[in-house]
Amino acid sequence: MLVESEAIVLHKIKYNDKDLIVHVYSREFGRMSYMAAKKKRGNLSPAFFEPLSLISYQADHKGSRELQRLKECHHFYAFNSIPLDPVKNSIAMFLSEVLYRILQEAEANESLFRFLSESVKILDLIEEGKANFHLAFLVQLCKYLGITPNVEDAQPDWFFDMQAGCFVPYPPNHAAWMSFSESADFIRMQEMTFDSLKVFQFSRLQRRKLLDTMLDYYRLHLNDFPDIKSLDIMQELFEG
Repeated sequence: MLVESEAIVLHKIKYNDKDLIVHVYSREFGRMSYMAAKKKRGNLSPAFFEPLSLISYQADHKGSRELQRLKECHHFYAFNSIPLDPVKNSIAMFLSEVLYRILQEAEANESLFRFLSESVKILDLIEEGKANFHLAFLVQLCKYLGITPNVEDAQPDWFFDMQAGCFVPYPPNHAAWMSFSESADFIRMQEMTFDSLKVFQFSRLQRRKLLDTMLDYYRLHLNDFPDIKSLDIMQELFEG
């Protein structure tokens, strides 16, 4: 059956040194994996499948086979700056890897797809505050994953229980907690939106600590969330 959809590219790998396996998050089908066959390479250039690329495509779906086959694709939004800007490019690589590890459901989620595609467009267009983009993205993604931390009940001298996702008056009986002083920047990060990125003047050390904390929070609340390989590359760029 020939199908059409829009999608966000999460990951690509070579197959038999020539062809590609492309993992996407699609508007119509959720997480999908496709074979981009060599004979169709004219319509399926590897340039279509860079991290977070926004594509429209046709594919041949047959039954429940693990790899469906791409027939044609094109960009429904062409990047202006992400491929040329080292910071944005590193953020795109990092976030595509995060999403590749997190998004596993093969079913449509229109609101999540809309959030992801609009976020990618914003990353491509912004200039001021772009070093904070990945933090704001991870904070907002929590809502769609159902793991938003509760920081509204924060009290002086209380502790943030990362495992429970809320503030408590006493240190919990596990190691995944922060003191109130350590939580101050974490609380500020929860207030970030894409419109207010430039307002948050975090130092490089603060930004790195916040990202590490946010990834630890994801690991506590999501099954099988691994270390992110592109994290070191991005951190080196930000600190270079």
